[in-house]
Amino acid sequence: MPRNPDPKHGRWILPLIIVAMIVLTIVFVTSLEPAEQEEGTTTTTAPPPTTTTTTLPTDVAAFLVTLEAYENQVTAFQGDVSAINTDWEDSQITFDEALDSFAEVGAAISAWEDEVAGAADVPAELAEAHVALVVEVEKLAPAVDEIIAGLEAPDDGTLRREAVTAFGTQVETILAAIDELRAQAASTGTTAGEGETTTTDGGGEEPTTSLTSPTTSTTAPQG
Repeated sequence: MPRNPDPKHGRWILPLIIVAMIVLTIVFVTSLEPAEQEEGTTTTTAPPPTTTTTTLPTDVAAFLVTLEAYENQVTAFQGDVSAINTDWEDSQITFDEALDSFAEVGAAISAWEDEVAGAADVPAELAEAHVALVVEVEKLAPAVDEIIAGLEAPDDGTLRREAVTAFGTQVETILAAIDELRAQAASTGTTAGEGETTTTDGGGEEPTTSLTSPTTSTTAPQG
């Protein structure tokens, strides 16, 4: 019998199929339209905010610390008077205890009044506003005297309550005077933007002061 020259039938079929698939793929890809490119998104970043620094003269910055102490002290006096009055209203203390406690607050206020009036660290540019503060502080101790008079009055407590309210109003007036001093103090500073420097007229280095709030003691009602 004659010998079969190619006994492995179909061995060329797979390569032909692969070649055909490649050709079809190339034809399909080249027939596609190019995809439209998406427009890019542009993001605009705002420039950083300009930073400014306000530098106060050394004496003004130091006096701001004093004003902070004044504010804490007068607020403490308000708390003392309110607490004593509440204890008396609630019958938590006797008449004598209430009388003595109010008198102690009045004495403390009188001593504080002398301290405010005799302050030696008041900058010249704030002297007038400080005088206005002293005038209002001088009205606080007499307001306590009115509370004591109301406590001793033979009425239903109306005079005492009105005097306590008047005391609180005077405290608010003093706090407003302190805020006015702060506002005037801020106006004495020099402001520099980012990259700028500040100098003093005398050629010296402009000081920078860090402010801290002092701690004050208050009188506590007896009993």
